[in-house]
Amino acid sequence: MKDAKQLELKLGGSSHVRFNDREYKQVQKDAFKKSKSIPSLLKDTYFKGRPTEVLMNENDLDVVRKDLNKIGNNLNQVARKLNSGFMHGWNDTLDKVLEQFEILTKQLHHGYGVHQG
Repeated sequence: MKDAKQLELKLGGSSHVRFNDREYKQVQKDAFKKSKSIPSLLKDTYFKGRPTEVLMNENDLDVVRKDLNKIGNNLNQVARKLNSGFMHGWNDTLDKVLEQFEILTKQLHHGYGVHQG
């Protein structure tokens, strides 16, 4: 008994959590989205604050991603025209638009842990 108590003191404590089916599926899904194990997700959530809430469902996120890709393609076409000397004086404006586009893209990727090549 004394050895068991010494071992417990060295390792710390442990706990077991029971979930119903719906809860377990949700915690599995959240752990997968964050690329963490369920114990790591639970510990991080408890010790580092509340979990972030998803602002968009997967379908909405796909729509936004496709729209951002279209905008990015259009910006690249405009940049090619400007760089070829088609229109003078627009480079600063295009740089600002591109910078804002990159910020928005990074925020989406960071917030949702998504990166599509």
